[in-house]
Amino acid sequence: MTTTDNNKHPLSDRLEDKITNETYGLFPTPISKFSLSNHTDLKNQILLWMGEEDILKKSGRESITHNVVQIGESNKLMIDLPDVANAFKTAIAQHNDNSMHYNCDLKVNESYLELANKDAIYAPHEVSNCLYHSIYLINYDDERHSYYKFRKSVGSNHYPIMQINSKQLTQYNMTEATFKMAEGDIITFPSNLTFGFDSNPNNERITLSANIVPA
Repeated sequence: MTTTDNNKHPLSDRLEDKITNETYGLFPTPISKFSLSNHTDLKNQILLWMGEEDILKKSGRESITHNVVQIGESNKLMIDLPDVANAFKTAIAQHNDNSMHYNCDLKVNESYLELANKDAIYAPHEVSNCLYHSIYLINYDDERHSYYKFRKSVGSNHYPIMQINSKQLTQYNMTEATFKMAEGDIITFPSNLTFGFDSNPNNERITLSANIVPA
């Protein structure tokens, strides 16, 4: 096989055409977005359910939230609305099949519906005692409500060794990232991934969160 400088073959076996420098991204973090085709129906069911439930005085998450309240007791919505529970089951299974492939059935261990109002904050945090965490964006407008941010998980106490300004952001030097999400999406990710959102600019940001464990 012969090539010229102006017309190099992409599969050339010439030594000077071979790749000599590669950079790998090891241990990527899987985050799945599952968009529900029946979201409108599920949202209507949930809004009707909310109208019959009380706002809890205490949720246990007051130390990491501001202007965020829980509506209804934990797990009650999943019990009362099996269509919602089935949607989570499907989303969780797809996330596991696309990522960790844990050899076990999975279930929701704890779930809670939250209403975030104007200026609400959810401090960066992780979730303990579970494999995955899932969030269903029930009432969410990306132009009116805060989006979730995720932070790089760094186990070493010596990271970063030196802090130096970067010429540009890459997937290797970013410490915080997000992606496009929309109402009707269920977002699933490892429970030890740090996440949260900044000051929420408007009222009525409604989400259903769930902790996932082996069945």
